[in-house]
Amino acid sequence: MEERLERRARNEALTRTVNDQRAGLDERADWAAPEHQFEFQCECGKTSGCDGLVLMTLAEYERVRRQRDRFAVVPGHETDEIEYVVEQDERYVIVDKLDEVERLVE
Repeated sequence: MEERLERRARNEALTRTVNDQRAGLDERADWAAPEHQFEFQCECGKTSGCDGLVLMTLAEYERVRRQRDRFAVVPGHETDEIEYVVEQDERYVIVDKLDEVERLVE
């Protein structure tokens, strides 16, 4: 596998860690209705950086996180070489890592 794709997969895992911390803070927002959409950083892992935001409810984000190799990205930020789309919405795309890069995001 190309080094740039490995780096991208690792960047995705790092961004996911930041989003997990953000979700933990958002869970304390007892003022928010269940349908409230929070901003999460796009987990596309672009090596040049990505400032895209994904709008998701906490329940939607938790559903993504139930599987360790799934990530939430801005529509159009998918990388076919390392992942495939499992769900798409106008606000986000959920991608699942291909088997050969799964070890890089654990």
